[in-house]
Amino acid sequence: MGEFVRDRLPDPVSYFEGEGLQLKGPGKWRTTACVAHGGSDSMRINTDSGAWVCMSCGAKGGDVLAYEMQMNGLEFIEAARALGAWDEDPAQGRGRQRPLSFSPRSALEVLRFDALHCAVAACNMAQGRGLTDEDRERLLAVAARIDLVAEEIVR
Repeated sequence: MGEFVRDRLPDPVSYFEGEGLQLKGPGKWRTTACVAHGGSDSMRINTDSGAWVCMSCGAKGGDVLAYEMQMNGLEFIEAARALGAWDEDPAQGRGRQRPLSFSPRSALEVLRFDALHCAVAACNMAQGRGLTDEDRERLLAVAARIDLVAEEIVR
């Protein structure tokens, strides 16, 4: 069956910035563009709770989970899974996991960048060019980053 684990929801600032929003202003309520209606600087986001409300179109929610559901058209469990806050089998006693230290969008950006490095190295090798020591070190660093992202997401 599974269960929702609120403690695993990402930090609101990291989540919203990972969604491409620029949070502006001081204090716990920040201003940003509203994705729901495409308006600029009409949405307010609470950086403590993740609550959000658009002052123009009225879209609102109480946390990052509500935002994930509404903006991506997901059901509760789908959104909780996407955010890493759904425990598929709590009976197995895996215990509580900490939230991701980065958003899924950030993870994909890292993987995209690293995949490009791998592709360039592969193309060079296919054309008969050998790898330099610097190229090998770079590829080892890329592999380590990919492994780190995979471990972070899988746990």
